[in-house]
Amino acid sequence: MANADNRNKGRHVDESGIRLAPTPMRNAAYHVMPSIRQDFVIQPHIEIEEQEAEETRRETTENDFQPKTEDRSKKWKRRKRNKNAVIGSIMLFFTLVMLLPYILGVAGVWIDKLSFRFVPRQFGALYNIVEAFKQTARLDWHGAEVGRIWIQTIPSVVLFGGIVFLAINMIKSVFAIFFAVNPVRYMASSVIYLLCVLAMFIASLVGASVIGIEKIDFINDFIKGYHTSEMFSLVLFAVGYFIASLICTLINSDKYGYID
Repeated sequence: MANADNRNKGRHVDESGIRLAPTPMRNAAYHVMPSIRQDFVIQPHIEIEEQEAEETRRETTENDFQPKTEDRSKKWKRRKRNKNAVIGSIMLFFTLVMLLPYILGVAGVWIDKLSFRFVPRQFGALYNIVEAFKQTARLDWHGAEVGRIWIQTIPSVVLFGGIVFLAINMIKSVFAIFFAVNPVRYMASSVIYLLCVLAMFIASLVGASVIGIEKIDFINDFIKGYHTSEMFSLVLFAVGYFIASLICTLINSDKYGYID
């Protein structure tokens, strides 16, 4: 027993003789980190992905796919060419209707029996320009009278610019009927012609006697007197032609990939 006490001398043991860990040495330089507390607020929530309504969904078919250039088959080209031919025929008809009044004016066919002024006299651009050339040729192309004649022909020259673009649309429609695969567009020419007509309409409302356009009354001359108003027919036909070209362009638009 004495030997056991000698062996345990200097050691930390409990009453049962089990050895304990030694007491750590005290160090006056040690530091204790301050305790830190950080609270996290947890707010649970549920996100549900909105599903597209069944009625707004549309099944995609092979007809909704427009192939790229390298994927075009003979069948696809034939279908596109047929579509261009139909749209081109429609635009050729409307363009000829637009050009016919000016052509009849040059030929001296005025068609006064209709309930509206189909063939314009004052705004018969082609007829007025031809007559201006004839008159200035008789005057030997010089003199104050020649200048006056061409100043009076300015409205016809402006309309002639729009007629040129109508002719361009006619050529495009013929090309679309026989050759085109890619959609042929007619909007730009119809817009230019409409702007030319609107320019003459505005000049008629404000009056421009210097260039031979007398001021008109919008209600009496344009609305109530539509059956005798050349300007009413010009504006009506120009707007109708613009709408027709817009519809044909939208129908014949070309897209690639699947159409949503």
